[in-house]
Amino acid sequence: MLGRDVGNRGRSGRTFRVLIVGGGIGGLCLAQGLKKSRIEVAVYERDESARFRGQGYRISIKADGSGALRDCLPENLFDLSVATSIGSATRMVFLDHRLNEKFAKPIPPLAEDEFFGVNRLTLREILLAGLEGVVHFGKTFERFEPVEDGRVRAYFADGTTATGDLLVGADGTDSRVRALLVPDAGLDELGAFIYGKTPITPGALEWVPDALVDSFNRMTGPDGVSVSVATCIKRQPLACATARFAPDLFLTEVQDYLAWMLNAPSALLPLAREESRRADGPALHRLALGMLEGWHPSVRRIVEEADAASTFLVRLRSARPVERWQASNVTLLGDAIHTMSPGRGEGANTALRDAALLRRALVDAVTDRVPLYRAKARYETEMLRYGFRAVADSRNNPFAPRSGPGGSPV
Repeated sequence: MLGRDVGNRGRSGRTFRVLIVGGGIGGLCLAQGLKKSRIEVAVYERDESARFRGQGYRISIKADGSGALRDCLPENLFDLSVATSIGSATRMVFLDHRLNEKFAKPIPPLAEDEFFGVNRLTLREILLAGLEGVVHFGKTFERFEPVEDGRVRAYFADGTTATGDLLVGADGTDSRVRALLVPDAGLDELGAFIYGKTPITPGALEWVPDALVDSFNRMTGPDGVSVSVATCIKRQPLACATARFAPDLFLTEVQDYLAWMLNAPSALLPLAREESRRADGPALHRLALGMLEGWHPSVRRIVEEADAASTFLVRLRSARPVERWQASNVTLLGDAIHTMSPGRGEGANTALRDAALLRRALVDAVTDRVPLYRAKARYETEMLRYGFRAVADSRNNPFAPRSGPGGSPV
């Protein structure tokens, strides 16, 4: 029902328009959903293009995320997301640094269109499909202000402006929209991870231990250093999937890879310091390898054979709960309001859930079921409730995966 043409005029008779600041996964999902419901939308992204910078690696899509994608995307693009996805883990394993097993159990099969992994760049390119003319790159948001007819105007660094009925801040953890809307919102620094990517070359999986292939795993050393490795192998080649579901869409080819994450106590990984944050990929790669002295040779080899230039740092930050704000036509979505530790894999799924929830609220507003201010308030009340619950769960138990059907970790 939400996919129908709901029209695009509110009680005033004028065209209803939504402005989204930020072209990440949550903002693009919302844009797709609004377009699907024929609500006018424009996205303003500070990057110069979709490929301006690396978009990270693997994202675990769970029930909330897949439900939102199914709700907001055209059917063929949702099917393409599933077809280009990464095979799910088949078991959960915890080991020490010498690969001595401490705990293991199988993961029952999960619905492939409900729980799946995706490459972040691939998903972003799918979310951009069909949004030509909707997404505007090279737009750095500066400020907003209300205008006389009850709408809101956004100002950008290049001197341009845009006016709409609702402004949505989907501009990530360092959100400029949040800084203006909720200036007392705070973030706690929890440390950092080093992320790396090791290409799966011919024969590579012959020497990688079975415990680290297609598993949800975590290895812990005596000094508190921990490493996890995710097997990222596409279910089918990108060219085959696009030929079937979106023949006119080009997806950047992504070689299958092992994504690894290294965490350590702050004494060993003092990356909260400003100089460490500026470390380049090769420097971070050397730092990671240096902390694996005495580890199993196969674990060291995974890190040694990584693409050093693609190694990057992720700062662990956790948002402090806030009360609902008073602005009548500005709201927030995803990491812009409830950024959280990535250990449980909830951040992207919660942002996608926000997008689907806000889309439904705006359909109600445009079809005059409820006034915009009331639809927005309902969205914010619900979003803040589950969003900050996810923040707390991620902070208090950062490495415990949420269970899927039958209690299996996903």
